[in-house]
Amino acid sequence: MPNPPLPSAFRGHRLLPLAIAAGLALPAAVHGQAPDPARTLDAVVVTAPIARAAGSATKTDTPLLEIPQSISVIDARQMRDRGVQGIDEAVWYTAGTQGAAFGPDPRTDWLLVRGFAPARYLDGLALPDGSSTGITRIEPYGLERVDVLKGPASVNYGAMPPGGMLNYTSKRPTADAFGEVELQGGSHDMRQAALDLGGPLDADGVWRYRLTGLARNSDDVVDFVHDDRYYIAPALTWQPDADTSLTLLGRWQHADTMAGGGFLPAEGTLLPNPNGPIPVNRYTGEPGWNRYDRTDASFGYAFEHHFGDGTRVRQNLRYGSSEVAPSTTVGALGLLEDQRSLSRYLWATAEASRTFGVDNQIEFSFGDRVQHTVLAGLDHRRSRNTYASAFVISDADGNPAVAPLDLFDPVYGSPVVVPDYTSDVRQVQRQTGLYVQDQIRAGRWVLSIGGRHDWVGTDTTERLGAGSRAHQSDDRFSGRVGVNYVFDNGFAPYVGYSESFQPTIGNEHPERGGRAFVPTTGAQVEAGLKYQPAHGRALATLALYEITQENTLTVDPDHTFFQVQQGETRVRGVELETRWNVAPNFSVHAAYAYIDSEITRSNEAAALGAEIPLQPRTSASAGFDYTFVSGPLTGFGFGGGVRYVGAHYGDLYNEWRTPSYTLYDAALHYDTGPWRFQLNAQNLTDREYVSACSSAAWCYYGFPRRVTASIRYQW
Repeated sequence: MPNPPLPSAFRGHRLLPLAIAAGLALPAAVHGQAPDPARTLDAVVVTAPIARAAGSATKTDTPLLEIPQSISVIDARQMRDRGVQGIDEAVWYTAGTQGAAFGPDPRTDWLLVRGFAPARYLDGLALPDGSSTGITRIEPYGLERVDVLKGPASVNYGAMPPGGMLNYTSKRPTADAFGEVELQGGSHDMRQAALDLGGPLDADGVWRYRLTGLARNSDDVVDFVHDDRYYIAPALTWQPDADTSLTLLGRWQHADTMAGGGFLPAEGTLLPNPNGPIPVNRYTGEPGWNRYDRTDASFGYAFEHHFGDGTRVRQNLRYGSSEVAPSTTVGALGLLEDQRSLSRYLWATAEASRTFGVDNQIEFSFGDRVQHTVLAGLDHRRSRNTYASAFVISDADGNPAVAPLDLFDPVYGSPVVVPDYTSDVRQVQRQTGLYVQDQIRAGRWVLSIGGRHDWVGTDTTERLGAGSRAHQSDDRFSGRVGVNYVFDNGFAPYVGYSESFQPTIGNEHPERGGRAFVPTTGAQVEAGLKYQPAHGRALATLALYEITQENTLTVDPDHTFFQVQQGETRVRGVELETRWNVAPNFSVHAAYAYIDSEITRSNEAAALGAEIPLQPRTSASAGFDYTFVSGPLTGFGFGGGVRYVGAHYGDLYNEWRTPSYTLYDAALHYDTGPWRFQLNAQNLTDREYVSACSSAAWCYYGFPRRVTASIRYQW
């Protein structure tokens, strides 16, 4: 049963629009070190090492200069030094990536990579991808690094969007014993405590452990909204010899928060309102409702064995569950004629997801003058998602489901009657992929070539009423080819081609033949130049690319609530990203992106030629960090950054355009012995801005100023 039609202001929009540093990290070879080996004032080394390798693009330990694709790496050190509380904040200084497109939301991280919502992976395996469970907010304190792979990556991972993916790497057990305790406090009565311990369990280091935990209580800029979270992640490594290792990884994460920010009318936010501006802290729901309680748990392992002579095998496996407790949200539907009363609706949901993933790999290295690194793999993932919902605007007599709210003089207390679910859908999807890749090195030339074939089956069951069942099978080949030329001076020009696909569930209207949709496909051509000198204190990437997405769904103009698969989207862009450790105690970074997006084919004339929603044409950032290493100010440091986000549209039809904005961040820190004292400020000037408007009824304020203070003790 379809939902009731929405007001005209919502044309083309879903109920929820799911729509500073350049990439750096410790190299993979030092991931077994304690979390902060670089900060040693006595040795005058206080800047973080710059990434030299990334395995997300190739699943092998490949130098960045030899990968024919743009990759940014954000490590734990960067996130900690900037006081990051979510992944959407972590990507603010990354070229071609947008975070918090809908402003602050304690439920999730809203992300774009090259104009598309990215796939999200944890330790190389896919995270849940449901309606609510798919908006997982991964706790950044539990991560060693975040790899942002830009452009299609189906050749190694299977189904995913053409913009790219984020691969989160969990903190792992360490070879050396260490400990860290951190206390934080800040804006909106935020209080947080974190613990990170690790090291060997026996004299020979055969057994190693790590335990990471966090507890947080916080209010939010929006009245009645809170942001409480709890996280614990134990890890255990067994390494009987240099050739074999098995790491067990557990994770439990709970979010206790609310849906309450944003969804404000354009009149009073983006546009003038005769009653004045709508306050940033205005809550549009009812106190006690709009809860978002979510629990994630997973357990898995990473196994690796070296047979010698360049042959090794790896297996990564994880089982995970994600559950959003039943809740009823009082949402906003736009202003009434008096320009102050807000129409509201009821939206009841409950969701649970179960995921299983396993990736088996075998790698061969051979050759002399021409060297080959061949990777072959077979992976499988199974996901089961159950989603129940109801959307109610009015009751059977035509009365509003929830009384309107005066946005300028709110009086809460409207009765709320929890509606019965009108839809309860279970979807089970299985994907099996077989892939092979060869990285060929001949002198300074590096040729990368790979191919993969996927088989995907999806079963959809409506569990209410008489119910209905549908099965859809898809299979698809994806390829990638690229070449790099690595000069001795650290420059490496490259060119590459890569493909992606995503299964598209559903059918055309019976009058059009009722054909099942085929997968949406993407292809990218990218050329660029990377630079990393032998000393490793600098890294720069210049990339030019074009992405074309085919078989995109568009609205069927002849049949309401149906779609046709006749869309095409093209994205062209230029990115520049760089970081330079000018001195052991002074680093600078900068990023720039220009993205020209266009819907080049659509059944809807209003959408033809439009830009991708939420994607600015231009964005840029720059920042620095400096620490005194001598004199009376030894140990004291400071940093700052500036972020520019260009004007952009928030809706499919490009009717709602929000202006550009520039924000400033700052940091102070002081190290003395095992102690660090740190102060961070985001949006230092407390600029009030609208991050996006997806319709006349739904606009979203951006991040206000947030100040956090932390005390950290390490041993």
